[in-house]
Amino acid sequence: MKRSLSILVCCGVLLGTSTFAHVAFAQKAKSGKSKKTTAAPAATTTAAPVPQTPADKEAAGRKADPEMAVLDSLQKSDKRYESIEEALKEPEAVRFLDLHEKNITSLPPEIGKLVNMHTLSLYGNQLTSIPAEFGNLKSLKSVDFGKNQLTEVPACVTKLKQLKVLYFTSNQISKLPKELFLLTGLNVLDFGGNQLTTIPTEMGKLTNVRLLNLRYNRLETLPDNMAKMKNLEMIMLNNNPISEKELRKIDKMLKTTDIRFTY
Repeated sequence: MKRSLSILVCCGVLLGTSTFAHVAFAQKAKSGKSKKTTAAPAATTTAAPVPQTPADKEAAGRKADPEMAVLDSLQKSDKRYESIEEALKEPEAVRFLDLHEKNITSLPPEIGKLVNMHTLSLYGNQLTSIPAEFGNLKSLKSVDFGKNQLTEVPACVTKLKQLKVLYFTSNQISKLPKELFLLTGLNVLDFGGNQLTTIPTEMGKLTNVRLLNLRYNRLETLPDNMAKMKNLEMIMLNNNPISEKELRKIDKMLKTTDIRFTY
């Protein structure tokens, strides 16, 4: 089954149409013919407005990143290349390269020539490393390294300052480098299904992240500094050894965030 990279599909939250956010939808009243009556009209009362809590105001103040809507549009309209060989025939023309489930064990250094590419899927391959030339992909906004055999976050990836979406789902990563937290434009960050035991305090620098997946790791706690992640709409912590006491602390720290957790 193909893994869609459409931002609308993977995270409507980023376009302000989140199914994750706590949003109430008003329904229009059904219209009907009024009947004349001789009875005195009932007195009408206006309900007092419910005061907003600081958490409510914080959630209401979140704004969708307009660049995510642009990226979604590009992913739908740009030609999708499906092999390295095809892409390298016209490297500067490539915007979207989909190499998911191609049984790839390594990437050629020439991938660094795809300097105009905004989206890359490497999901479901057998990669154990990424060439340094990958750091030349300065236009890259969305990359999926999910379901490979990476044991660390490649240093070259931390140089890609335009990244909005970054997936490392189902690898073998046990530590997050501090350089990762220089990617302050990230909206989606996914490290589900790895071997993380701690989250660095620098995670709090990623104040634009709206969806954070940390499920199926070995985490027992989260750093207090994550309280600075005011745009975080959902965090997925399922299947981590987090105690009830710690979970209550996290809930208090991330007051406006939808926290997903099961043992």
